[in-house]
Amino acid sequence: MFKITIFTLFILAVLSGCSADYKKLSQNSYSSESKFNKTLIKEYKKLAEFEAEEMHDWNSAKLYSIKAIKSYEGKLIKPEPINNRNIKDEHKNDLLKAYENLLVIYEQSLEKDPINLALAITSLDCWAEQQEEGWQIDHIEKCKSKFIKSTNEIYINLKDEKLIKDLENESNKTIDSLQKKEIEKIVYFDFDDYMLSEEKITEIKKIIRQNINKKYIILGHTDTKGSKEYNYKLSKKRAIAIQSILIDYGISQSNILIYPRGENKLAVFTPDETPHPANRRAVINITY
Repeated sequence: MFKITIFTLFILAVLSGCSADYKKLSQNSYSSESKFNKTLIKEYKKLAEFEAEEMHDWNSAKLYSIKAIKSYEGKLIKPEPINNRNIKDEHKNDLLKAYENLLVIYEQSLEKDPINLALAITSLDCWAEQQEEGWQIDHIEKCKSKFIKSTNEIYINLKDEKLIKDLENESNKTIDSLQKKEIEKIVYFDFDDYMLSEEKITEIKKIIRQNINKKYIILGHTDTKGSKEYNYKLSKKRAIAIQSILIDYGISQSNILIYPRGENKLAVFTPDETPHPANRRAVINITY
């Protein structure tokens, strides 16, 4: 006869508890009238199904199942704290920045863009979970890309319409004196940073390939954290960083104009000394 140890019974009890939450989720058609909660339920259910049915990772399946059910109950769900996970330092910093940026825009996004907020929360949880495991590189990149895409959409949708209209009117005066504006691309930066990640460089390269013989106007921006003088210099560094990529990939320097704006033209209005990820950006206008 087999000996059943206390440890074995403990493991069986844990697995039973993990599978119970997933079973509850999978056997019920949870939904919500709230766009935010409805999207959370849908996305967490997909994640739970993947972890349970394909990966047999019952701990992750349990977490996602619980968060889906709490969403159904109307709870305000936030991403799991990054420090709760055992992630290598070389990967942890990007996740911490992503987590902090998302919390900054959480309340505004609930009102203005609840669907993308839900997508950002679920994809950040997915990214962090996959990064902690550290071996499914394609899954890490998929979750990370989904997070970046959804947060970029949020930044755009959080824009203060009056401020943006004023900015566009001013920009158009400059652009109209040259040529008609055709395309606009926004590149976002981390706090106090002007370096471009590989993902951002790839995005810019795609634009270059489609617009090799056109003119570029780059507007550098910051949030209001720090002095106006410092932020002007930082916005210039952001514009120059993009200019350098354009030149490296075949755009003539004579076809590029840069305009540092510092903290003077915010996408989202904030008081002074307020960090905000939607304001840390460079706008690429492509003209013909």
